[in-house]
Amino acid sequence: MSSFTFAVWTPDGIAAKGECDFLVVPTTRGEMGVLAEHAPIVASVAGGDLRITSAGREARVRVGPGLVEVLDNAVRLFVAEAERAPAGG
Repeated sequence: MSSFTFAVWTPDGIAAKGECDFLVVPTTRGEMGVLAEHAPIVASVAGGDLRITSAGREARVRVGPGLVEVLDNAVRLFVAEAERAPAGG
């Protein structure tokens, strides 16, 4: 599976970044799944869990409201706040 980069920006700086195979973003219109080579899009982010899958393992980052941009095989979230969710939840 092809990978792509992601970064989660808050007013305090980068809260999370890396490469992943699949990303699920909580948007105001529901969850949006992103794979490599996704079409360009900008959407509103709702508060919730950003789910990051890489090499079959899932991590979560709790994010506040903001925007997500998918462009040039990269995903950038600009959110009010973010913190890594505890393992297993």
